[in-house]
Amino acid sequence: MAEINLPPFEVGQSVELRSFESGYRGAWFQCKILKIFKKGRSLYYNVEYLDYPGEDIHTTKVFQQREGGSEKYLMIRPVFPRKFHESEVLNEEGSRGEAIVVHDSWKVGDLVDWWEDYCYWSGTVLEVRDNDSLQIELLAPPYGEGSIYEALSKDVRPSLEWSLDDGWTVPFSKDGEKRQCAKLVKHVNEGQVGGAESMGEEMQRPSDEVSAAESMEEEKQRPPDEVSVAESREEKNQRSTEKMESNDDLPLNIMESESVVAAVMDLEELIVRFGWLKGRLAPNSSEKTSWVYEDYRPSSSRM
Repeated sequence: MAEINLPPFEVGQSVELRSFESGYRGAWFQCKILKIFKKGRSLYYNVEYLDYPGEDIHTTKVFQQREGGSEKYLMIRPVFPRKFHESEVLNEEGSRGEAIVVHDSWKVGDLVDWWEDYCYWSGTVLEVRDNDSLQIELLAPPYGEGSIYEALSKDVRPSLEWSLDDGWTVPFSKDGEKRQCAKLVKHVNEGQVGGAESMGEEMQRPSDEVSAAESMEEEKQRPPDEVSVAESREEKNQRSTEKMESNDDLPLNIMESESVVAAVMDLEELIVRFGWLKGRLAPNSSEKTSWVYEDYRPSSSRM
């Protein structure tokens, strides 16, 4: 990861800081940035540990390499998104920003962070028990401290990944099923999601746009007999006249619906067409013509 791609953090901002120090590998700490500076070509932050009031100010190199590795890792990320369960996220009002929606039950293989000793330890769920507790294995060295622990479900959150390019993402669980134990969403008031879904990624439309779209969809789905009741006779006559002047075809409503109302509409349009033809054939009173218009009377004789 190139250090020229600097993280967008500021002095005074709350963040999460991870450690590669033995005894704390794989743990995330809640911190506040006090100072940002450079030494040579490297970027450094002075941070205050929020959950360790007596701890001295800590200086951390923003991009670091694990022991024995060559890849550089970003050591700081934003504060973890707000966390909800599926059964409660829809009741949240007045919130902003991204949120993480957790499935109502954990499963073996889910990647989680466990709150213990005032920091979050990353690991994997090995067992889910009936008494609302989990068996968790922390990441193996050099990525974590390893070992298996008992944890309460209330002290566990989903493990997320964050990068400068992609922001927050939810990794797949390591149980071979491509399962994600949570999803990222944006609150409805932001005009998201849907989403994004991506729990990165589903945007929801404002309520007025939703209503308009729903109204249009309902109008499309209404059968012809309901549409005809809502229209005035004058509007139907005008529409029929426009059809005759612009198109030689005669579309029939009965072809779309076999209802009685559709047949009546066809008859009314035919009547309008006859009236229109009669008006075209009738002589103009201001002009002299030898044409005489007579109403058609069917012959009394049969063929």
